[in-house]
Amino acid sequence: MALVRLPAHVDGGGIAPNGLGCPGFSPSRALPVTLEALRADPMRYHGRLVRVRGAYVDGSEMSALHPGPPVQDPWAAEGVWVNGIPILVLPPEQAVELTGIVAAGRPDFPFGKGHLGQWPAELCVSSILPLAPP
Repeated sequence: MALVRLPAHVDGGGIAPNGLGCPGFSPSRALPVTLEALRADPMRYHGRLVRVRGAYVDGSEMSALHPGPPVQDPWAAEGVWVNGIPILVLPPEQAVELTGIVAAGRPDFPFGKGHLGQWPAELCVSSILPLAPP
């Protein structure tokens, strides 16, 4: 199986995901939330359109938004799982603002989203805005 780079296009200064199953929404309609707040209470944001900043990390079995950059350990599940970003669209540990719909892990189980169910929530991304490094 070969991995291929999917095309992405620029949309209003950001990168527009290419129909990977996440609905498109305007970032201006999204609730701004910190990554820490989203992780602390994912059920509060379940099903809501949010705008959140962090460092995006992707790779083999990895697609997550972490605090940072820099990211200390991408496998530590210190962020949220991300769906909807084509593979290899962003450079490693790119600072981003993501807009998308939150899906919280099951309330009766501490985690449950993303790879191996180790993430408290996932974000189905509708827009990506690369940011300058801090």
